[in-house]
Amino acid sequence: MPHSPNNLSLDAVPRFRLSVFLWATSFLLIAATSSTATELTVGRAVKVGVNPETLNQAASFIEEAVAEEKIPGAVILVARKGKIILHQAYGHRNLQRTRPMETDSLFRMASNSKAITAAGIMLLAEDGKLDLDKSVGTYLKAFQNERWNEITLRHLLTHTSGIRIEPLFLTPLVQKSATYPQAPDLRLEVNRFAARSPLEPAGKTFSYNNACYNTLAAVIEEVTGSYKQHLRERIYQPLGMLDSCNHESDADHKRMSTVFRLQRDGTWSAGWKPGDAPDWPFPRGSGGMVSSARDYALFCQMLLNEGRYGNKQILQSDSVTEMTNPQSKHCEAAINYGLGWTVSERGSTFSHRGSDGTYVWVDPNRDLIGMLLTQCNGTTPPRSEFRQLVESACIPPSPSVDKIDGK
Repeated sequence: MPHSPNNLSLDAVPRFRLSVFLWATSFLLIAATSSTATELTVGRAVKVGVNPETLNQAASFIEEAVAEEKIPGAVILVARKGKIILHQAYGHRNLQRTRPMETDSLFRMASNSKAITAAGIMLLAEDGKLDLDKSVGTYLKAFQNERWNEITLRHLLTHTSGIRIEPLFLTPLVQKSATYPQAPDLRLEVNRFAARSPLEPAGKTFSYNNACYNTLAAVIEEVTGSYKQHLRERIYQPLGMLDSCNHESDADHKRMSTVFRLQRDGTWSAGWKPGDAPDWPFPRGSGGMVSSARDYALFCQMLLNEGRYGNKQILQSDSVTEMTNPQSKHCEAAINYGLGWTVSERGSTFSHRGSDGTYVWVDPNRDLIGMLLTQCNGTTPPRSEFRQLVESACIPPSPSVDKIDGK
């Protein structure tokens, strides 16, 4: 066979094919590695740079708080670098103390629901179905009036709308009738907010407002047909959050805890109990989520992974950045709030708490997730002390050789 630049010898052909195969294989391995994000698994504290003794002190602190009846029961979870290194349950979940708290117990997450609602909004923004900076009336016709013309979805997300509606919904709720056959209904109740005028200009003041997050849930429902189904299909199912839902009626009451209320004499009384009717007859965006510690940790790990979990892209990285950083560049009053999360500095810890006793924080710099879940209303669980102990357990990285040499 004559030799030319365009011809390969018979010996060269196998070598060429082998080199192509090796290159393709290495490329696929690199691609697979880069496209697979951290998944939560159980690990050892020392392997992820956490002092086991100090971490045990954090756990003992909560155990003692339960023993001293400062809180009736709790589940704690700490994960670092994708490893769950602490997951314990203490105390009981009913007034009679016959049902122990378990690590897979379910909690009413209260305002920790807001981060989930915000994620639901961001997914629709990614789909091109919502624009955060368009007025609420763009999506809910009842709000197409001069009172709400300047209020955007972003204002609702950041609690800077200027609206000062105190209750979650206006009561009494609209009753079912020939005029309102769909009652009770989320969108029907939210539409009643449209008659209220803001007390402050949009974006200029911060005032934590549950009604605004319920309005966001109504927007999701208007666009998708179902707020809770949207969250289930786009967040819970892809992440494997099989314990999570957005209404007490959909939860496994056998695993839920009574919501305790602290009395003046220091004793506990029962508020909402498993088997009771839901607080509201429909899902809401300000609260209402039911979840377990591990389930909610899956959501937090996805955020640490910039929107990815395993081989699934749940949220775009830009959406996560918006959610977990202050929004003051858009709404000047949102200096300590992102979208569904409390956060004071760009790239720093974001957190949230719920009125029924839940508390979650996520520290991107430490690659850390922490939570203290209780069900006690009317008292503050020892969350700050627990968080401080957990953070102090994280061993700082050793200084590099360059730093030691002063280079």
